[in-house]
Amino acid sequence: MRAAVREGRELLGALRGELGAAPAGALAVSGLLAEQLARELGAGAEPGAVAVDPPGLHGVEAVVRVLAGEPGDADRALVRDAERAGIPVVVVQLWPQEDRTPPFLLTPFVVECRAGAGFPVDEIAARVAEASAHAPALAARVPVLRAAVASALVRRAVVRAALTAALRGRARAVRPQLVREQAGLLARLRVLAGGSASAAAPSALAVPAALACGAGVGLRAVARLGRRSLPGPLADAAVAAAGTWALAEAFRRLGTAAGGASR
Repeated sequence: MRAAVREGRELLGALRGELGAAPAGALAVSGLLAEQLARELGAGAEPGAVAVDPPGLHGVEAVVRVLAGEPGDADRALVRDAERAGIPVVVVQLWPQEDRTPPFLLTPFVVECRAGAGFPVDEIAARVAEASAHAPALAARVPVLRAAVASALVRRAVVRAALTAALRGRARAVRPQLVREQAGLLARLRVLAGGSASAAAPSALAVPAALACGAGVGLRAVARLGRRSLPGPLADAAVAAAGTWALAEAFRRLGTAAGGASR
């Protein structure tokens, strides 16, 4: 019992440090039709969370740059300045032509927008989720990004859980790391649903930590059964990946149901 209490306190402390330190800067939108795209990305967002053509990069978490045709000197300068500041840039290429210079030379995060199709907001959100190191904090302020960020978080956690279980060996040594991974995932999903103000609140951390600790015990028992018919590393990886995904999916569904009931 004392060991469980100590583990729970350590887990809460680690989660509070990780989530409390996450910045929540703005999403800057610039270039052609920037105001229109900013309105779509900023639907329901906190005031100031989406900025159009900000004068500088201070307080900016990620940049969405809209291009039409070849990148100009201003586009290259923006990307260069953003890279120096450690800020990712997502390029939206309007009406791409066959003979254009690929904007991948500027950034690997590129979205093509065909004529008459409107801005592919979901795809832009997915690229922002991939590019930003603090996407959960940003998405907590910008609801349009939340679905893409949540999916990206779950994918990464599932892969990390599988690799951890497959490579670390003994289940007893792996369980604390898996529990921390799963608790961190659930806490970030809760922050996404609750907004940035709840990032490090005890209520945003205690429930995910408790659920992850409880699930860890059950998943360890399932892994033991799986080793009877599969090689140990394969069984451990499969159980860790499936368990992480199922835990996240159940948590998201319960959160959606609770939100609907409260309304």
